[in-house]
Amino acid sequence: MKVSIFSDINDQWIAADNAFSAVESRAFASDDDVLFDKASEMRKRNDQAYFLYLFTRFEAAVNDAVMVVRDNRILPTIAWSERRMWETLNRREIKDVAFLTRVEILIDKSRSEYATVKAYYEGRNKVAHGGIWEEQFVIPAIATTMELLVQTFPTS
Repeated sequence: MKVSIFSDINDQWIAADNAFSAVESRAFASDDDVLFDKASEMRKRNDQAYFLYLFTRFEAAVNDAVMVVRDNRILPTIAWSERRMWETLNRREIKDVAFLTRVEILIDKSRSEYATVKAYYEGRNKVAHGGIWEEQFVIPAIATTMELLVQTFPTS
């Protein structure tokens, strides 16, 4: 069975998180508040980094799926009235189309999955631009959600 990039990243995160947990445990056992606080802060930064890494892979999967949809809609056998929007999209780089617009091509905006992706995107923007996303980073849950979403995307 092929392991997905999301599972791979999650496994890497688990190893890193266990290392931070060990440092926190040692600091707690030795009553070293400074080390505990430092390890806790490092753990938060690590979670942010892994979240961003997961998001980059998710965005790549979105891009690939949108190109599949687009390519299937610009076939000459499809009536112009049905393919004109897709022809327009074909003249642009996928990355130049707003991310949430790309997601809308794949996920109905009224679905909870879209709201989840939108929340991740807002968190990605906050972290990527130096802010703090107030939501807790539960990397295994995020990785699983992204993997399940990607499995619903068209591949051909």
